Amino acid sequence: MDWLHGILNLAGLLLWVSWRTGTMPRSQPPRNLAGPTPRQGPVYRHSWIYLLVLLALLGGRAVFYNQFGPGLDWYPHLNLLDVFHPFKSDSLPHALAYSALSFAHWLVALYFCLALLGTVQPRSEATGPWREFLKAQFGWPGGLPVLAQWLGVIALALGFRFAEASWIESLEAINIPTNHLPLLVLLDLRAMIYLIMVLLALFLLNSFVYFGEQTFWKTVDESGKRLLAPLRILPWETRKMDFAPIVALAIAYGLSHALTPEHVASVLR
Repeated sequence: MDWLHGILNLAGLLLWVSWRTGTMPRSQPPRNLAGPTPRQGPVYRHSWIYLLVLLALLGGRAVFYNQFGPGLDWYPHLNLLDVFHPFKSDSLPHALAYSALSFAHWLVALYFCLALLGTVQPRSEATGPWREFLKAQFGWPGGLPVLAQWLGVIALALGFRFAEASWIESLEAINIPTNHLPLLVLLDLRAMIYLIMVLLALFLLNSFVYFGEQTFWKTVDESGKRLLAPLRILPWETRKMDFAPIVALAIAYGLSHALTPEHVASVLR
């Protein structure tokens, strides 16, 4: 059941991204090939159907978990550091809470990754569609400075963790201390750390192998340089080798292990 739950969460993220992508401006196609071509202009298409399907997915799988979870001896749970809270699959409110909250974990992690991509993206004409895509995912805050977007994502993560604690406390007589919430937000950063590792690995690959002048690899190269900018205060380059990407990968790898639930929970002990 856990693998099925992960696949459904991924499908939910794709539905969310598709809904937000529907707010991107699009060129209006000609209506009549034989007649005069109408003026091209932006068309804002809100794909609400994707949002409705997402809500149906979250509600439908809660009913599925409630019907089949007890027979499979499946006890879903969320990692809340030193608070272990299993959800009762034979209770529909519990199944609904688990379905919604677990997806929200993935959604918050997605927005941390989008904030990172918005920070390191190169500012060029070729990456204009990519910037429009990121802006559509954030909505109107996408037009704000990068720092404001980061503050917005952090506020979103904290607000979600507070709502999560309140929802769980309404289901069971357990208390999630407020001082746990910032540490729980740290767990949401793991997906961003993995994304940093992927970008650095692609940057290293592009440094040793020539893949041509495709826009993708140019974007990877510029994004990698922006990621490595904080390390450039120290001399990492020799005549034949630049050790900055390797050091950055090592730091990211160490952070990926430090930001595990076990290590973060040890701060509370």
